[in-house]
Amino acid sequence: MEENWKDYYHKGLAVFFTVAMCILFFFLLFRFDRIQAHVRTIMRILRPFAFGAVIAYLLSPVCNWFERRMAELFELEKKPEATAQKLKRLLSGVSIFFSLFLFCFVIYVLVSMVVSQVFSSIQMLVTAMPGYILTTTEWMEKLVKEDAFLINYVEQYSEQILNGVQDFAKTQLLPNINNIISGGSISVLTLLMTAKDLVIGLIVAVYFMNSRKIFARQAKQVVYALFPPKEHLKEDQMQTADWILKEADIINDYLGGFIKGKLLDSLIIGLICMIFTSIVDMPYAVLVSVIIGVTNIIPFFGPFIGAIPTAVLILMVDPVKCIYFIIFILILQQFDGNILGPKILGNTTHLSSFWVLFAILLFGGVFGIVGMVIGVPVFAFFYQLAREWVLNRLKKQNIKKEAAAVAAEESISFQKGAGR
Repeated sequence: MEENWKDYYHKGLAVFFTVAMCILFFFLLFRFDRIQAHVRTIMRILRPFAFGAVIAYLLSPVCNWFERRMAELFELEKKPEATAQKLKRLLSGVSIFFSLFLFCFVIYVLVSMVVSQVFSSIQMLVTAMPGYILTTTEWMEKLVKEDAFLINYVEQYSEQILNGVQDFAKTQLLPNINNIISGGSISVLTLLMTAKDLVIGLIVAVYFMNSRKIFARQAKQVVYALFPPKEHLKEDQMQTADWILKEADIINDYLGGFIKGKLLDSLIIGLICMIFTSIVDMPYAVLVSVIIGVTNIIPFFGPFIGAIPTAVLILMVDPVKCIYFIIFILILQQFDGNILGPKILGNTTHLSSFWVLFAILLFGGVFGIVGMVIGVPVFAFFYQLAREWVLNRLKKQNIKKEAAAVAAEESISFQKGAGR
């Protein structure tokens, strides 16, 4: 009787959840706009926590490094247990302070060095734009100087461009200056709100970093509570909780190693570009280097995204230096893709070029720039899950030769995809 009651209970519970999910699906379908607005409001409220979580995630290795070095310096292993615990808490706080101080110092140096130069370069570009148009026109006239028909077309279109710029300034820019100022004030307000969220995020990052070990321990406890150990497992089977924690470590290695390595790689590429452009007296050296360094964070398409607009800027000033710049970028990207990138990133994603391109297009189309950055390591994680599933299925079917062939093929693919 008791077994029949449990059977009816489980069936009724299944029917209830099925009906509830159907109602929830139709509610989401017909009230999607309202739900989306509420989700955006919640995301805006939680944005400081997102900033804090990202900062804490990026600074955790730095904080751990400070803790290890100071523990060795103070020889905690030789201290009594009570004294060692007190010193460990103190050193943890000092490590967090040093990590955040280093983060803020780097941000300050970058902003103070780059922002002023970028603004001056943009002002110079806007001021010199009419001269660039005339220079381009003269250059085109020299190319077609033997053909009077083409010269008339060049002069006609150059005059149209100059007249268009002047008409825009007279009819659009000046009459709508109030709207531009109000739009600028909105942008300033948005910038101030972002700065406020970033400051709050730094405070949240302190709590995240201070409690990171507690959060990790609590997460493990939740996983083991939701997935209790099973009895009578086969030799090649893992407990569900152990499998989840193992996969969490893998995605942490993929995502953390890729993003941190890519940031360092892009910083080095930007510095190399700045040194080269400064030595050869390239126009807009700082602006060009910043664009090249930032866009290099995006795998595969990043070099092209950054090189095309910067090459156009240099072309307007000095076509010969533009050729030098293009040659330099090609050499720099070969150096990054074959030497620097693999050295820093190592064997982090285990994806071939085809799957890297697929991941960037897929996640970039769905999530934009952020998706293009994190798409490769996230897709690599799901690719690794699918690979494990295929190998396990082959082993269960006792197809050892096929499993070995798949493993060997994947190993070769991993080596080719290292550092991408």
